[in-house]
Formats: sequence, C-alpha cells, structure tokens
Amino acid sequence: MTEYQISLFDGMKTQNMNGINSKDEALIAKLNSLPINYWDFKNADTKELTHGLHNYPAVMVYPISRNILKIIKSLQPIETLLDPFSGSGTVLVEGVIAGVKKIYGNDLNPLACLLSEVKTMPISNERLQKSYNQLIMAVEFEMEMLAEIRNSVDHYILNELNLDITSKEGWGSDAPKYLMQFLNKNNCNLINIPNFKNIGYWYRPQVIIDLQIIKKCIEELPENDEKKFLWLAFSEVTRITSNRRNGEFKMFRNPPDKINKFIIDVKCTFSDILKSNIEKMSAFENLCNNSMLSPDVTMLSENAMTLDSIPDNSIDFMITSPPYGDSRTTVAYGEFSKLSLQWLNLTGVSSDDISAIDRNLLGGKKYRSGFEYTLDSDILLNSLEKIKDIDIERAGDVYSFYHDLDIAISTIARKMKCGSYQIWVVGNRTVKLENLHTDLILTELGKRYGLVHIHTIDRNISNKVMPALNSPTNEAGKKVTTMTNEHIVILRKL
Repeated sequence: MTEYQISLFDGMKTQNMNGINSKDEALIAKLNSLPINYWDFKNADTKELTHGLHNYPAVMVYPISRNILKIIKSLQPIETLLDPFSGSGTVLVEGVIAGVKKIYGNDLNPLACLLSEVKTMPISNERLQKSYNQLIMAVEFEMEMLAEIRNSVDHYILNELNLDITSKEGWGSDAPKYLMQFLNKNNCNLINIPNFKNIGYWYRPQVIIDLQIIKKCIEELPENDEKKFLWLAFSEVTRITSNRRNGEFKMFRNPPDKINKFIIDVKCTFSDILKSNIEKMSAFENLCNNSMLSPDVTMLSENAMTLDSIPDNSIDFMITSPPYGDSRTTVAYGEFSKLSLQWLNLTGVSSDDISAIDRNLLGGKKYRSGFEYTLDSDILLNSLEKIKDIDIERAGDVYSFYHDLDIAISTIARKMKCGSYQIWVVGNRTVKLENLHTDLILTELGKRYGLVHIHTIDRNISNKVMPALNSPTNEAGKKVTTMTNEHIVILRKL
C-alpha cells in the first residue's frame, strides 16, 4: 500500500455521517485559521511570471491556485492536476511552480490553448533575445523598405477615395479590396492583405499594413517554441491596435471620433510587448531551473463534458473556474478571441470554428419553448420557476448552462481518484433579478456523482476583469452592479 493509499485509508476510517473525514477536518481547520479577507488578494501582482503574457477575460487570479495547492499538498501528495476549463492557463502555471508531475489543461478556445501552452514552457532568455533581435531587425527592414506605402495608405483611403474609415459599409466591409487596389496602383506585391470579415471595421488602413508586415516576418521564422512565444505577443498587439474598446471582453468598437484620432505605432507597441514578455518568461524559466522543475503539461481541446483523453480514476487534484453562465449572455470568450484568431490563422482552425466557440461552450444549446427539468438541485429549480414566469427563453438559457455543467461535473468526477479534492471557483450571476447560487447548486449537483461538500470560502473580487454593470433584465437602460464576490467550493470524491 502506497503512502497516499495509507493516508487515504486512515482518513476514510474516521469519516462521519456527513461524509467528512479527519483529513477534511484538518483542511477545514487550516482554512479557518487564515485571516479574514485572506483570499481577496487585493494588492497582489496578478501579472507576475508568465501570468502576464497576454490579457484574457475573467481570469482566476493566481494566488488562489498557489495557496490552495500549498495547503492541499501539506495534507496529501499531488502527482496529477487537472483544470478542465483552463482558459489562459493560470492553474497550469501554478501547477508547474508547485512541482506537480503531470498536469492536464483543457479548453475549447484555440487562443486559450496557445496561451496555456506558451505560459507553461520555460524558454531561456538567450533564445528569446536571439529571436527578438532577429525578428525586430526583419520587421524594421521591411517597414523601412515599405515606408512610402505605409505612410501614404491612410491618405489614399481617406482623401483620394473619400472613404469613411468609421463606417461599417464601404471601408469597413471591403477594406481588403481597397487595400489591394492601393497596392496595385503602387506596383507593390510584397504584402498579402488578410481577408476576414469586416477587418476594416476594426482596423485603420496603416495598422492593417503594419500588422501584416509583422505577421509575415514571424511566418518566415523556423518552427519552434520561440515562434509560439512570438505569436502570443502578436496576438496581443492585434487587440491593442484595433478599434475595439480594450477595457472589455465583448467586441464593442470605439466611437467614430476616437477612431479618427487613434494613431498608434504598431512596431513599437509590438516591440514593447515582446520586451515585457521576455522579462516575464525569463523569470519563470529561472524559477523552473532553480527549483529543478520539469513541466509535463498536456493541453487538450476537448469538450469538458467528455474529456476522452484523460483516463478515468487518474487525477489527484482539480482546480478550475468554470464560466459563470452561457457565453452568449455572460463572458464571451470566443468573441474576445476572435480578432486574434483571425489574424493568427492557426492550423486547423477555420473561420467557422472561430464563430462557433461560444456556441460550443457550456449552455450552447438553446431552449426556446421550455424544457424538461432533470437536474438534482432544488435551489436551481426554484430559481428557474421564478425566471420562467418572466421570460421562458431566458429560463432556457439558464437551464442549458446548468444542464451542461451537470454533465461536466459527472465527467470530471469520473476522472478523479477516490478521496481526491476538487476546487471550483464560481461566481453567482443574476438573471431577471434572480440571483443564481451556483456555489450551492454545484454542491447539490455533485451529490449524484459521489461528491461531498467539504467547505466553501467566500472572497471579494478586486482584480478580476469584469464589467462594472450589466443588464440582468436585458432591458435598455436597466443596469445593476455585477457580482462582487466569488466562492471557492471544495468537494471531495467519496
């Protein structure tokens, strides 16, 4: 019998009628001994190491994972770690730092998969500096050679064609046509204009040219880890240099007056992002070297309701922060990633795949004429009855999300070892002024799959990128403040 099996057996011997054993009691005691507001991490640097390589919406701040891992490891070994909704890879990075031998991440968003992969692979400063110098030299050469083209394209579109670059029609929808016309007029065949829908709606003319020059220079580099690192910085610059409102994760464009005044040096912005990212990766690589860490991270892009590539009864520990609700009405991860993915043109990711990201996440199925309630949660049923009386379609959206979440809970429980802990960091959203207690619903749903509730920690949200207001009634002008706290729900598989 292994040390883990003996420890697990000893804990099970003292299990009480509520399913709580002596190890659970030790965990609860450790958590209760911490100062009030310990889990708020109000002043934490959430961008340290590779956590700050790229922006992503509704990211779980890393100190949650770091502290939870430390506490659980003090009670039992953790050799395998899973995050089935890994997003930007926060849990995976912390798993590497904690020395977990085998780590699984999973996300349906191709951008999230790229983020997670790059963030968890240590790359030396020497290799990154070499790639940086080689790339920036190539970009500067290309931009200097094409300086006349770059500096005159805005004038051509605005003054010679008299196009309104703030309009969705004309320039907004047909930018590639006008840019090719401009290039042909100037006998320039060195730039391949990207052709995705409404590119002109989101970018000024020169920005498109400059981004394409950088993209071309990256494409010409050899395939290696450094190139993936460069693509990540390029993804970030496509967001920063766009006409979208950068403080939000849904795609809202800046007003026309701001677009007309918006002038940005694409090359310098890209260079600054790269320099900052190199510093962060170097710090992560040094930490891995000094601690003799050898990351073994497998990044999957599977439905969290199946997770076919992960063996059953194989995971020691799980930490995750699932979506708060269906992507169409809460955090639209696919929408946030759309411009990046269109520019990156990742292998095997089609435009249809990009458009379908949010539809394929939890709650993607629409119930427009009612639904048959089959879930084991009285709390959810009570809330749905109230929402249904106001709006049957919105009740269908809510049910669709929790229906899929229930299947995911079942699947994840099957992948976990007996006696293993699960950490679910959830927020309770409001729909039609009805507060949905996901922390309690999660606990009720888990019982069917042999999951016992151990403890719940409430934390104040102080540094998560979320809108300050939303419209739970979907009526224009009627807004309320969004969730201001999260709940760290701890379950254990019996």
